Amino acid sequence: MFIIMSLCSSASAQTPGIATYYTPPYVPSACNGNQDDGVMIAALSEGLYNGGANCGTYYQVTCTGGTNEGTPHPCLGTGPVTVKIVELCPSPGCKGDIDLSQEAFEAIADTASGSIKIDYQQL
Repeated sequence: MFIIMSLCSSASAQTPGIATYYTPPYVPSACNGNQDDGVMIAALSEGLYNGGANCGTYYQVTCTGGTNEGTPHPCLGTGPVTVKIVELCPSPGCKGDIDLSQEAFEAIADTASGSIKIDYQQL
């Protein structure tokens, strides 16, 4: 029984982080060039991007809170959003772990906040 419990907890392991958002155009992308991957997409910070190894993977992202006093409660309470990784969010401009498309960010939080606290996991 211990093994089953261990597997269940690892399957739902989420990592806390920060999400920001970027606006269209979304093509071309670092991962897929001129391929249109829709709007439920995201970019990863350099560490998570792993030299492009995470291109095409999917992440589940949940808003957990605000990062600034201007919008102290940005989360919409709509649950998580699933995004496909298509881009690199390079430093020093990257201000978070995951840079969501504007549409993905709008699905979970108020864009006026600019950035949010999140829990995320690779699917």
